[in-house]
Order: sequence, then structure tokens, then C-alpha cells
Amino acid sequence: MSVQVDNIRKTFGGYTALDGVSLQVKSGQLTALLGPSGSGKTTLLRIIAGLEYADEGSGRIQFHGEDVTDVAAGKRKVGFMFQQYALFRHMSVFENIAFGLRVRPRSARPAKSEIADRVHALLKLVQLETLADRYPHQLSGGQRQRIALARALAVEPKVLLLDEPFGALDAKVRKELRRWLRQFHDEINLTTIFVTHDQEEALEIADEVVIMNQAKIEQIGRPQDVYDHPASPFVYEFLGNVNVLRATALAAAGSPATPAALQSNGRVYVRPHDIEVIPHETGLPGITAILRYIHAAGPQARLTLEQVDTRETVEAEISRAELNRLNLKINDLVLLRLRQSHSFAEDYAI
Repeated sequence: MSVQVDNIRKTFGGYTALDGVSLQVKSGQLTALLGPSGSGKTTLLRIIAGLEYADEGSGRIQFHGEDVTDVAAGKRKVGFMFQQYALFRHMSVFENIAFGLRVRPRSARPAKSEIADRVHALLKLVQLETLADRYPHQLSGGQRQRIALARALAVEPKVLLLDEPFGALDAKVRKELRRWLRQFHDEINLTTIFVTHDQEEALEIADEVVIMNQAKIEQIGRPQDVYDHPASPFVYEFLGNVNVLRATALAAAGSPATPAALQSNGRVYVRPHDIEVIPHETGLPGITAILRYIHAAGPQARLTLEQVDTRETVEAEISRAELNRLNLKINDLVLLRLRQSHSFAEDYAI
């Protein structure tokens, strides 16, 4: 089931939540709506679900070519999972999953045996078949998340919508469940759109990433494409750690910055892992910097350095083996060389 959003605008009083947003999600695709708080991603998800409506006359929503713009949420056949799961505390796991089926009109309600079969099949699908008689307070956060997902799937939705599905979980459980969700999606092959502000999460599990900022879409693309080829300074800075350096200060470093950026005294964007640290005494071209801090916990060492010419801070990442080989100490003088960087012709320094 494909989803198409055309020129959607949504305002709340004087606040613009969505400003002419258009988007197409292919059938069976796992799509992430990624952006900071207030970027409009949850509002867009709720409009797709029918829980909110766009401003009158601003655009339309289509499911596989069928216009559902004015169709009520209950008739769109969408499965929606809220960030806080919204499980009924007084109901067992079984009853929570069965709820959406039991409240259907009598003419559309499955038989009790069919409901039971579907609930047990979903419990097996989310790998929690032994927990049917438990109550939400007896489950871990990760288990509650899976039960909420099973409940969303019970009504056999055409589209699955997830609002910050891992936001209430600790880091370790979140990592485990997002890998599980990717595998789960590959099994059910259901068109899925999920909202997140976690860049790593979106880049790891999504087929396509929609990056939003200030009520608009900044870029749409595959995870590797948006990371390697950001369309704007915002995308570059939002998708992971980045150094923003003055282009003119890099001329002596052999920077791969574009001539336009160098001529305009623009800014150059470089990831910490794309900075090579070499001893100052080599005399090779590079940015002269002073090592101010070393964080060596983990597989990579993170270095904080101060440029001698500008006094601006630079962060670099090198392997622990490279750190040992260089035998670096605080206040050592080093040279920084850029393996790869990016600049935007319109992005001028002030």
C-alpha cells in the first residue's frame, strides 16, 4: 500500500506545523520521518493517520491512489502505535491485542475463535506467546512495546504508523528492538512510517529517510545517500557530529573544499572521522592545532583540538591503535589533514 502526501499545510493558530509538505512512500517500504522537536514530523504522521486534518484546501492524502483526505481515522485501515504505548492497564495482554477487533460493529466483528487465533498468531510473531495472561505492569518496556505493536497489527492495517516507538526505552533495549523491528518488517512487508529524532536509529533501520526541519522537508533519500550527500548545512549538522571550519583557514591544509567556498570565505563541513592527525614535525601541509583533551573509552579515541590560527575547536576521531602509535599527550602540537569534506556555495561565513 503506497502513501502519497501532496502539498499539506497545517497551522495551529499563528504557528505553522507543516508548510506545503509533499511525500511519496512506496508500498512495503520502511520510512523514517527524522527531525528535531517541532519540525512537524509527528503532525505529518497524525495527518496521514487521520488523527489530525490539514488546513482546508491545502492538499490531499492518498493510499494507493485512493483519496483518503476526508476519510475518518477509523476507516483508513491504519495501525497506529503511540510513543507511550497506551496499553489498557486493567486488561491482560491478550485482551489488549484483541481490543480493536472486539469493538468493531457486530457485522464486521470476527468470531471469538477467529479473534483468539489472530491474537495468538500475533503473540508468536512478536515472540511473546507465553505472556498472554499477564498485565502491562508485569512487562518490561521492550515487551510493552511489542504488545502495542501487535495490537496495532491486529486490525490488519494497510499502513503501519509508529510515533517515536523506542523513545521510552533505555539505550540498550532501544538498540535491540530497532534491530528486531527491521527484521520484523522484512517478515510482514507492511508499508511502515515511523517518527524519530534519533539519527542513528533512522539511518540503521529505514529504507528511506525523510529529514524535516521547521515545517518543511529538507531532504529525502536512502540512509547512505543523505549521510554522504547532504542537501543542506542543516542536514549535514543534524546527521551526526561535524566540524564547521572556515574555508580560508584550510587552504594550507590541502582541503578538498570547493573553490567557491574558499573564494567566498565560506564554511567547510567535515566529520571527525574524516580528519587525519599527524605529528607536527613531519612538516607536511595541514592545520596546526594543539591537543586539548583525549577521550579514549570505547573503540575509537575522540580528540578535542584547538586551531592555532583561529583558536576554534576541532574534534577528531582516530582508532585506539592510531592513538597509541602517535603517543599523543595533552598540549602536543599536531597537524590536521582532511580526508573528505563538503561545502555549500550559498553558505557564507559571517
